[in-house]
Amino acid sequence: MPISSNIRILRKKADLTQIDVAKALGVSIATFRRWEAGETAPTGTRIVELAKILQVEPESLVSENKPVSQAVPNSNALVFEKGELRIKLPATEKGYELFNRLVERITG
Repeated sequence: MPISSNIRILRKKADLTQIDVAKALGVSIATFRRWEAGETAPTGTRIVELAKILQVEPESLVSENKPVSQAVPNSNALVFEKGELRIKLPATEKGYELFNRLVERITG
């Protein structure tokens, strides 16, 4: 699924409104609505923040092949999957930095 669909599905599963999430992220409601509509996409840093708010792993937002229902909160690793590609990074500052760069390149 595209990131916009994943955001919408996970937001609804968390029982949050678009306004709730936009306020928590410190972005305008218009910005958040464009993310859910697929007109734009959040950056890697925002993906990590959004995942925390939705209580899922960041890869649950960006994965096109993994069903979002398989999200694993509070994991000690960041995992990116796309097709047969799987990259696992430690949930450290450096891991988040690398994860953000990867996501930004793909969603860029």
